[in-house]
Amino acid sequence: MSTEEKPAAAPRSLAEALRRRDDASLAALLRSRPDLITPVPTDLTQLATRAGTRASVVRALERLDRFALQTAEALAVAGDPASYGELLGLLAGDDGDPAVAAALPRALGTLREQALVWGGDDVLRLVRTARELLSPSPQHPSPTGLGPSVREAAAGMSPGRIQEVVVAAGLASTHDSVSAVAALSALFGDRERMAALLDEAPAESVEVLERLLWGPPYGQVTADPAPRLRWLLDRGLLLPTAPGTVVLPREVALHLRGGRAHRATEPVPPPVESAGTHRPQVVDATAAGQAYTALATVEELLKDWDEGGPAVLRSGGLSVRDLKRTAVALDVPEPAAAFWVELAYAAGLLASDGEEDERYAATPAYDEWRERPAAERWAQLATAWLTATRAPGLVGGRDAKDRALAAL
Repeated sequence: MSTEEKPAAAPRSLAEALRRRDDASLAALLRSRPDLITPVPTDLTQLATRAGTRASVVRALERLDRFALQTAEALAVAGDPASYGELLGLLAGDDGDPAVAAALPRALGTLREQALVWGGDDVLRLVRTARELLSPSPQHPSPTGLGPSVREAAAGMSPGRIQEVVVAAGLASTHDSVSAVAALSALFGDRERMAALLDEAPAESVEVLERLLWGPPYGQVTADPAPRLRWLLDRGLLLPTAPGTVVLPREVALHLRGGRAHRATEPVPPPVESAGTHRPQVVDATAAGQAYTALATVEELLKDWDEGGPAVLRSGGLSVRDLKRTAVALDVPEPAAAFWVELAYAAGLLASDGEEDERYAATPAYDEWRERPAAERWAQLATAWLTATRAPGLVGGRDAKDRALAAL
């Protein structure tokens, strides 16, 4: 019996992929998509289900940087699953692009972190909802300008017509439509054979393809198409999708584009022009002033709560009335008060006192914190803020059951 460990099988679902994540990875997911924790999911299966809902996926896509979004768009028109090499080809084209090759690991890492993509590099899967949102359809054209695949576009064609197209394209007829469509797809995806076929095309027919190349891929034809259109229709370079409507198949467009899904990829952020400049001394002084304001605000908050602050709600958290009182005491708006309360809690300076009549109070760590130098106190607050997984900005909102979201 071999003692070698077998490699772990690839995850079969997003939920399974999430179960294999460590705590740091799950925390990164929730920081990037805070809507997933409202209300708190009961387990990772529920988290995966919520991560695949249309509203949440739309929100996540809207927050992506340009190249990460282009990567998701390319995956939506790739195979399912797709390999890393296929994805790189769609973004960099046949000639390659060093900038794209260098930026793709980061973009793919972002999509994986946000649970929009799962699976290893040989089986990359875009979550189903994102694929539905970004894939081409007559009602919602793809951002890439690509149309449906040959298989999708030919779904409504009769078996006899499909065989006629296959033969006109120079292929042998087959016994069924499935193999005929597969043969046509293989032809359009073969660079050499496709180039030979297009070399035979009339110049007017090539001009038609070029007009549809970057989208939209749909065009109108009459019941008696002109010769330049008939030549394309006979060979499947244009396929009918409805009476009077034709589409440029995705495989044909990708060949003409040199393999690129986008007209122009943007792997490098555009240069940012500064709106103004300030002397370092001014910046340092302003930052120091804000740091001291943070220390003073937290000290004032905990001084008021040192002997026993507001009561803990039966369901947990701080009541709306007590949050308002805290905001008045600190002379800040309620959202800002919620932030400072949550920050003190995250820094370990504030907690429930654990008594029968449970109240919030400063912790023993607060006394130690107060005796430390200002720089160290500020560093502790800043570290707590950077690593916090809570979302103070949601305080005052409503959860799925229309209940108010409380601080703490």
